[in-house]
Amino acid sequence: MLIERCQKTIQNVSKYFRLNLLATFLVVVFVFFGTMVLSSVPSWLTAREEVVLERVADMNKSESHHSNAVEVDGFRFETLVPERVVHVHKYEEETPVQFGFRITNQASIPYRFELQRFLPELSDPHRRLIKINGINRNTSTEAEESDIPLIMPGESLEFLMTAKISWYRKDCFQLLGQAIYGGFWTFYNLKPGKYQVRFTYENLLAKKQMFLYKGKTEVDSFWTGKITTPFAQLHLR
Repeated sequence: MLIERCQKTIQNVSKYFRLNLLATFLVVVFVFFGTMVLSSVPSWLTAREEVVLERVADMNKSESHHSNAVEVDGFRFETLVPERVVHVHKYEEETPVQFGFRITNQASIPYRFELQRFLPELSDPHRRLIKINGINRNTSTEAEESDIPLIMPGESLEFLMTAKISWYRKDCFQLLGQAIYGGFWTFYNLKPGKYQVRFTYENLLAKKQMFLYKGKTEVDSFWTGKITTPFAQLHLR
């Protein structure tokens, strides 16, 4: 009896070790073939997610860097205010103010813009738009080549207009600037505070009859559309 029990015990132990050895062998085989399969996958499939994440991160960084810009049809339009804080001169004295815009051609086609048709918009310290007054046009004034620049792909153009602050009462002043070939615009009833400025532009014609220095001429390649640049702060003190 004792001998039979010993034989059964030896058989069970031997069977246990054979099963463990088989399981270990199967694990090694699966690991080996799994490694072979993964190594055969093209690298661009595994790298795609990383590339997309990097591109998204770069785009967010670009947007935050150009928070005062908007892009339309491959053109980026930015509001420029070189001096964000302007100290208004004392009563009866005028104060110069500069603001403008930058146009960057990120498209593959050159286009013209009629710079005189970029008009400013001003919001008060409560972020309410202030009515613009006195937009008149002197039709006898000729346009110049610099008024209708052709912006080539990859090029940027900056345009700064010089306006002025003048007092019309002892408790408030006005902001005046030139518009549309000898015309002018005015924002009335301003007081010290934090304002915001932006520009609007609209053009519906790709070709125009214009009075240049050489007479009436047809000019083409104008960008057509409508844009509004983002607000930029202008603090009048």
